[in-house]
Amino acid sequence: MSSWTDFVRGDSAGHAVQVYSDLDELAGSVAAYLGSGFEAGEPGIVVATREHVARFAARLATAGWDEQQIQSERLLVLADADAMLARFMEGDLPSASAFDSALGGLLDQVAERFQGLRIRVFGELVDLLVERGQTDAAVEVERLWNELARRRNFSLLCGYRVDVFDLATQSSLLPRVCAEHSHVLPTADPERLSRAVDLALDEVLGPADAGKVYVLVGERIREARVPVAQLVLMWVSANMPGLAGRILASARTHYLGEPLTT
Repeated sequence: MSSWTDFVRGDSAGHAVQVYSDLDELAGSVAAYLGSGFEAGEPGIVVATREHVARFAARLATAGWDEQQIQSERLLVLADADAMLARFMEGDLPSASAFDSALGGLLDQVAERFQGLRIRVFGELVDLLVERGQTDAAVEVERLWNELARRRNFSLLCGYRVDVFDLATQSSLLPRVCAEHSHVLPTADPERLSRAVDLALDEVLGPADAGKVYVLVGERIREARVPVAQLVLMWVSANMPGLAGRILASARTHYLGEPLTT
Protein backbone atom coordinates (compact mmCIF):
# COMPACT_ATOMS: atom_id res chain seq x y z
CA MET A 1 0.00 0.00 0.00
CA SER A 2 1.39 3.39 -0.98
CA SER A 3 1.99 6.07 1.64
CA TRP A 4 0.21 9.34 2.29
CA THR A 5 3.22 11.14 0.78
CA ASP A 6 2.89 9.06 -2.40
CA PHE A 7 -0.75 10.10 -2.67
CA VAL A 8 -0.03 13.82 -2.19
CA ARG A 9 2.81 13.72 -4.74
CA GLY A 10 0.56 11.94 -7.21
CA ASP A 11 2.60 8.74 -7.32
CA SER A 12 -0.58 6.82 -6.58
CA ALA A 13 -4.26 7.47 -7.16
CA GLY A 14 -6.90 6.93 -4.53
CA HIS A 15 -9.41 8.40 -2.14
CA ALA A 16 -7.69 9.94 0.88
CA VAL A 17 -8.93 11.62 4.03
CA GLN A 18 -7.30 14.27 6.19
CA VAL A 19 -8.66 14.41 9.74
CA TYR A 20 -7.88 17.79 11.24
CA SER A 21 -8.61 19.99 14.23
CA ASP A 22 -7.13 23.24 12.92
CA LEU A 23 -7.77 24.70 9.47
CA ASP A 24 -4.07 25.42 8.93
CA GLU A 25 -3.42 21.66 9.10
CA LEU A 26 -5.89 21.04 6.31
CA ALA A 27 -4.72 24.01 4.23
CA GLY A 28 -1.17 22.68 4.24
CA SER A 29 -2.28 19.27 2.96
CA VAL A 30 -4.58 20.71 0.30
CA ALA A 31 -1.94 23.13 -0.97
CA ALA A 32 0.68 20.36 -1.21
CA TYR A 33 -1.79 18.04 -2.95
CA LEU A 34 -2.96 20.61 -5.51
CA GLY A 35 0.46 22.21 -5.98
CA SER A 36 2.20 18.95 -6.82
CA GLY A 37 -0.55 18.34 -9.37
CA PHE A 38 -0.10 21.77 -10.94
CA GLU A 39 3.61 21.04 -11.33
CA ALA A 40 2.68 17.98 -13.39
CA GLY A 41 0.13 19.94 -15.42
CA GLU A 42 -2.77 18.24 -13.65
CA PRO A 43 -5.87 20.36 -12.98
CA GLY A 44 -7.74 20.59 -9.71
CA ILE A 45 -11.29 20.93 -8.45
CA VAL A 46 -12.07 22.28 -4.99
CA VAL A 47 -15.54 21.83 -3.52
CA ALA A 48 -15.40 23.79 -0.28
CA THR A 49 -16.74 26.71 1.72
CA ARG A 50 -15.66 30.24 0.80
CA GLU A 51 -13.66 30.63 4.00
CA HIS A 52 -11.67 27.51 3.30
CA VAL A 53 -11.11 28.35 -0.36
CA ALA A 54 -9.52 31.64 0.71
CA ARG A 55 -7.22 29.83 3.14
CA PHE A 56 -6.19 27.29 0.50
CA ALA A 57 -5.43 30.08 -1.96
CA ALA A 58 -3.22 31.79 0.60
CA ARG A 59 -1.23 28.59 1.20
CA LEU A 60 -0.88 27.98 -2.54
CA ALA A 61 0.38 31.54 -2.97
CA THR A 62 2.96 30.97 -0.23
CA ALA A 63 4.13 27.93 -2.21
CA GLY A 64 4.50 30.05 -5.35
CA TRP A 65 1.12 29.46 -6.98
CA ASP A 66 -0.61 32.83 -7.07
CA GLU A 67 -4.25 33.16 -8.05
CA GLN A 68 -3.53 34.99 -11.32
CA GLN A 69 -1.22 32.24 -12.54
CA ILE A 70 -3.74 29.54 -11.63
CA GLN A 71 -6.53 31.39 -13.41
CA SER A 72 -4.49 32.15 -16.52
CA GLU A 73 -3.68 28.47 -16.93
CA ARG A 74 -7.22 27.43 -15.93
CA LEU A 75 -5.74 24.93 -13.51
CA LEU A 76 -8.38 25.11 -10.80
CA VAL A 77 -12.18 25.03 -10.73
CA LEU A 78 -13.96 26.12 -7.54
CA ALA A 79 -17.42 25.00 -6.45
CA ASP A 80 -19.32 26.08 -3.35
CA ALA A 81 -19.89 23.08 -1.09
CA ASP A 82 -23.27 24.23 0.27
CA ALA A 83 -24.61 24.91 -3.22
CA MET A 84 -23.35 21.54 -4.43
CA LEU A 85 -25.08 19.72 -1.58
CA ALA A 86 -28.33 21.44 -2.50
CA ARG A 87 -28.00 20.00 -6.00
CA PHE A 88 -27.94 16.34 -5.02
CA MET A 89 -29.39 15.93 -1.53
CA GLU A 90 -32.95 14.59 -1.41
CA GLY A 91 -34.15 14.78 2.16
CA ASP A 92 -31.66 13.13 4.50
CA LEU A 93 -29.73 11.21 1.83
CA PRO A 94 -28.00 12.00 -1.47
CA SER A 95 -29.55 11.05 -4.79
CA ALA A 96 -27.11 8.86 -6.72
CA SER A 97 -28.28 10.16 -10.11
CA ALA A 98 -28.16 13.81 -9.02
CA PHE A 99 -24.70 13.29 -7.51
CA ASP A 100 -23.45 11.78 -10.75
CA SER A 101 -24.92 14.65 -12.74
CA ALA A 102 -23.49 17.36 -10.49
CA LEU A 103 -20.01 16.01 -9.67
CA GLY A 104 -19.57 13.78 -12.69
CA GLY A 105 -20.60 16.66 -14.92
CA LEU A 106 -18.05 18.95 -13.29
CA LEU A 107 -15.31 16.36 -13.75
CA ASP A 108 -16.26 15.90 -17.41
CA GLN A 109 -16.01 19.66 -18.04
CA VAL A 110 -12.48 19.78 -16.65
CA ALA A 111 -11.45 16.54 -18.39
CA GLU A 112 -12.37 18.04 -21.77
CA ARG A 113 -9.70 20.73 -21.31
CA PHE A 114 -7.05 18.38 -19.85
CA GLN A 115 -7.51 15.19 -21.81
CA GLY A 116 -5.60 12.18 -20.56
CA LEU A 117 -4.59 13.83 -17.28
CA ARG A 118 -5.73 12.89 -13.80
CA ILE A 119 -7.82 15.51 -12.02
CA ARG A 120 -7.10 16.25 -8.36
CA VAL A 121 -10.24 16.88 -6.35
CA PHE A 122 -10.58 18.19 -2.82
CA GLY A 123 -14.04 18.05 -1.25
CA GLU A 124 -15.58 18.81 2.10
CA LEU A 125 -19.17 17.86 1.32
CA VAL A 126 -18.88 15.05 3.85
CA ASP A 127 -17.54 17.37 6.54
CA LEU A 128 -20.52 19.69 6.18
CA LEU A 129 -22.89 16.73 6.47
CA VAL A 130 -21.16 15.49 9.64
CA GLU A 131 -21.36 18.98 11.14
CA ARG A 132 -25.12 18.85 10.50
CA GLY A 133 -25.42 15.48 12.22
CA GLN A 134 -26.06 13.62 8.93
CA THR A 135 -23.42 10.92 9.34
CA ASP A 136 -25.27 8.33 7.25
CA ALA A 137 -25.50 10.81 4.38
CA ALA A 138 -21.77 11.59 4.70
CA VAL A 139 -20.83 7.91 4.44
CA GLU A 140 -23.15 7.50 1.44
CA VAL A 141 -21.48 10.46 -0.28
CA GLU A 142 -18.11 8.78 0.26
CA ARG A 143 -19.50 5.64 -1.35
CA LEU A 144 -20.82 7.66 -4.31
CA TRP A 145 -17.39 9.25 -4.78
CA ASN A 146 -15.89 5.75 -4.95
CA GLU A 147 -18.48 4.72 -7.53
CA LEU A 148 -17.68 7.82 -9.58
CA ALA A 149 -13.96 7.02 -9.46
CA ARG A 150 -14.63 3.77 -11.32
CA ARG A 151 -15.79 5.82 -14.33
CA ARG A 152 -13.64 8.96 -14.13
CA ASN A 153 -9.90 9.63 -13.88
CA PHE A 154 -9.38 11.54 -10.65
CA SER A 155 -7.94 11.33 -7.16
CA LEU A 156 -9.87 12.66 -4.19
CA LEU A 157 -8.87 14.21 -0.88
CA CYS A 158 -11.58 14.70 1.74
CA GLY A 159 -11.35 16.72 4.95
CA TYR A 160 -13.08 15.98 8.27
CA ARG A 161 -12.84 18.41 11.16
CA VAL A 162 -13.21 16.10 14.15
CA ASP A 163 -11.62 15.41 17.52
CA VAL A 164 -9.60 12.19 17.25
CA PHE A 165 -9.55 11.90 21.06
CA ASP A 166 -13.34 11.84 21.34
CA LEU A 167 -14.78 8.42 22.24
CA ALA A 168 -17.92 8.76 20.10
CA THR A 169 -15.85 9.82 17.11
CA GLN A 170 -13.48 6.86 17.45
CA SER A 171 -16.22 4.30 18.07
CA SER A 172 -18.75 5.35 15.42
CA LEU A 173 -17.64 7.92 12.84
CA LEU A 174 -13.98 7.19 12.12
CA PRO A 175 -14.32 3.43 11.53
CA ARG A 176 -16.85 4.18 8.79
CA VAL A 177 -14.72 6.97 7.36
CA CYS A 178 -11.54 4.89 7.29
CA ALA A 179 -13.36 2.03 5.55
CA GLU A 180 -14.15 4.27 2.56
CA HIS A 181 -10.63 5.66 2.03
CA SER A 182 -7.39 4.30 0.59
CA HIS A 183 -5.16 6.69 2.58
CA VAL A 184 -5.78 8.15 6.04
CA LEU A 185 -3.98 10.97 7.86
CA PRO A 186 -5.50 11.17 11.36
CA THR A 187 -3.55 14.24 12.53
CA ALA A 188 -1.09 16.77 11.17
CA ASP A 189 1.68 14.97 13.08
CA PRO A 190 1.23 11.16 12.89
CA GLU A 191 4.53 10.46 14.65
CA ARG A 192 3.51 12.56 17.62
CA LEU A 193 0.14 10.78 17.72
CA SER A 194 1.92 7.42 17.70
CA ARG A 195 4.08 8.40 20.66
CA ALA A 196 1.06 9.75 22.53
CA VAL A 197 -0.90 6.53 22.02
CA ASP A 198 2.08 4.40 23.12
CA LEU A 199 2.42 6.44 26.31
CA ALA A 200 -1.32 6.35 26.98
CA LEU A 201 -1.52 2.57 26.64
CA ASP A 202 1.46 2.08 28.95
CA GLU A 203 -0.02 4.51 31.47
CA VAL A 204 -3.51 3.01 31.57
CA LEU A 205 -2.88 -0.69 30.81
CA GLY A 206 0.75 -1.23 31.70
CA PRO A 207 3.48 -2.23 29.20
CA ALA A 208 2.54 -5.92 29.01
CA ASP A 209 -1.14 -5.40 28.21
CA ALA A 210 -0.30 -2.46 25.96
CA GLY A 211 1.75 -4.83 23.80
CA LYS A 212 -1.18 -7.23 23.58
CA VAL A 213 -3.33 -4.51 22.02
CA TYR A 214 -0.93 -4.21 19.09
CA VAL A 215 -0.99 -7.99 18.64
CA LEU A 216 -4.79 -8.00 18.55
CA VAL A 217 -4.86 -5.20 15.99
CA GLY A 218 -2.12 -7.01 14.03
CA GLU A 219 -3.83 -7.99 10.78
CA ARG A 220 -5.20 -4.51 10.16
CA ILE A 221 -1.77 -3.04 10.90
CA ARG A 222 -0.28 -5.18 8.13
CA GLU A 223 -2.69 -3.64 5.61
CA ALA A 224 -0.81 -0.33 6.09
CA ARG A 225 -3.84 1.65 4.90
CA VAL A 226 -4.65 3.35 8.19
CA PRO A 227 -1.88 4.56 10.54
CA VAL A 228 -1.26 2.23 13.48
CA ALA A 229 -2.11 4.80 16.16
CA GLN A 230 -5.51 5.44 14.59
CA LEU A 231 -6.23 1.71 14.32
CA VAL A 232 -5.38 1.30 18.00
CA LEU A 233 -7.64 4.16 19.08
CA MET A 234 -10.54 2.67 17.12
CA TRP A 235 -9.86 -0.79 18.55
CA VAL A 236 -9.76 0.25 22.20
CA SER A 237 -12.87 2.39 21.67
CA ALA A 238 -14.76 -0.61 20.30
CA ASN A 239 -13.38 -3.33 22.56
CA MET A 240 -12.42 -1.69 25.86
CA PRO A 241 -15.39 0.55 26.72
CA GLY A 242 -14.47 0.70 30.39
CA LEU A 243 -10.94 1.97 29.73
CA ALA A 244 -11.21 3.68 26.34
CA GLY A 245 -12.14 7.05 27.81
CA ARG A 246 -9.05 7.05 30.03
CA ILE A 247 -6.79 5.97 27.18
CA LEU A 248 -8.12 8.69 24.88
CA ALA A 249 -7.80 11.34 27.59
CA SER A 250 -4.23 10.28 28.32
CA ALA A 251 -3.35 10.25 24.62
CA ARG A 252 -4.79 13.76 24.25
CA THR A 253 -2.66 15.01 27.14
CA HIS A 254 0.53 13.50 25.76
CA TYR A 255 -0.21 14.67 22.20
CA LEU A 256 -0.88 18.27 23.21
CA GLY A 257 2.10 18.26 25.54
CA GLU A 258 4.64 17.58 22.78
CA PRO A 259 5.94 20.06 20.21
CA LEU A 260 4.96 19.49 16.59
CA THR A 261 7.40 17.41 14.56
CA THR A 262 9.04 19.54 11.90
